[in-house]
Amino acid sequence: MLLRGKILVVEDHQESRESLAGALKKTGFEVVEASSQRSALPLLNDREVAAVVTELKLPDGEGLNLLAYVKKNGLDRPVIFVTAFGTMSLAIQAMKMGAADFLTKPLTVKDITAALDSALKKWDRQHRTQVSEPSTWGPQPQNVVLGVSPAMRELFVLLERVAPYDSNILLCGESGSGKEVIAREIHRLSPRRDRPFVPVNCATLSDDLLENELFGHERGAFTGANERKSGVFETANEGTLFLDEINDMGLRSQAKLLRALERKEFRRLGGTKKIRTNLRLLSATNVNLENEVKARRFREDLYYRIKVVTLTVPPLRERKEDIPFLIKFFVGELGRTSGKSIRKITPDVLARLQNYPWPGNVRELKNVVESMALMADGDTLDMDNLPENIRGGQSSKEMRLPVGITMEEAEKEIIRHYLEYFPTKKEAARALKIGLRTLYLKIKKLNLPSSKVVAKQEI
Repeated sequence: MLLRGKILVVEDHQESRESLAGALKKTGFEVVEASSQRSALPLLNDREVAAVVTELKLPDGEGLNLLAYVKKNGLDRPVIFVTAFGTMSLAIQAMKMGAADFLTKPLTVKDITAALDSALKKWDRQHRTQVSEPSTWGPQPQNVVLGVSPAMRELFVLLERVAPYDSNILLCGESGSGKEVIAREIHRLSPRRDRPFVPVNCATLSDDLLENELFGHERGAFTGANERKSGVFETANEGTLFLDEINDMGLRSQAKLLRALERKEFRRLGGTKKIRTNLRLLSATNVNLENEVKARRFREDLYYRIKVVTLTVPPLRERKEDIPFLIKFFVGELGRTSGKSIRKITPDVLARLQNYPWPGNVRELKNVVESMALMADGDTLDMDNLPENIRGGQSSKEMRLPVGITMEEAEKEIIRHYLEYFPTKKEAARALKIGLRTLYLKIKKLNLPSSKVVAKQEI
């Protein structure tokens, strides 16, 4: 699988459309298809679509209308016209409107992929210079939500449904699974997007320090308080407050947080003046808060206050389809910040990364990818760049499964390990003490690769 982005192909002639889509898929692009202007417009709103290849003449209008729609709605992606009706005047008109390229038939797949690569590289250079450094508060342009897995697509639907409203949301998920990224995306999609997004990690502060961080203090409130300090309840006013690992908040701070949320007002430490606040609260936890309530470590009334809506962020081991796209994003991010260019990844490295259970989730994957990229001699990630624990620090006859993995995932990892270790499926089936037909059925059911890939893959 090549990692080159998603392309929208708009062509009314079914055979031509399917032929072009198939050719682009073989060169590594993910492709979505539309047969008309009307069916293409909803697909243009897909954030993952990186570029559009469209016929100039469509049954319900000109392809130029799609380009106008892209520009009018700020969708900011290259549009390439491929047509048998090319004239110089149409080409000039399209380019003036902002088309990335104008190709006339007949042409080869190489012509189209070259045009796409050129357009995407140009877009990336322009985008890189246009994006400013992230501010301390507010939505971060680089903190995008990535995922093509069913679990993440379902989360996207729920996220977009609840983001426009002011209800408090509880984000559940393992450490490193991307809860803050989801929180930032909720803020970005909300009416408060132009106001502050203020994150606080409750696990890093003691009860006293957390109270001070939340509500601030007046000058002289305690020894060393030489000046007034505003808390995050003030700085997040009209915006969004994100309390990460809220389960680590002490009971005293919980009581004061509940009071501030209920009354929409608070006092600074050492102060007498009530300060009104209007913010949206997003909270995150990496433990089961219901169990914390039963153990009396978390207030039941606060629990119901913060979980008007609950969203669960799945661990990375349950959405391994997202790993190639996350790798591409992290490599691109590193290129923007450090200038280190990575363009290829060997299939055995990608397989190891997808097979690894990722106990540290997306955070661990990001650190591993950055480390590999910085250690790589050229523009290719290969086995020499893999950390020892992922490359295979243990014997090839030995495998380890993390606590918390499901039975289906455990079976998948065991079968994958046997397929890698034994030279043939027949020998793997014999070692597993199952029939060869049963093994093939399990490979299909668990979506395991049926053959080994040997070519390098582009990012």
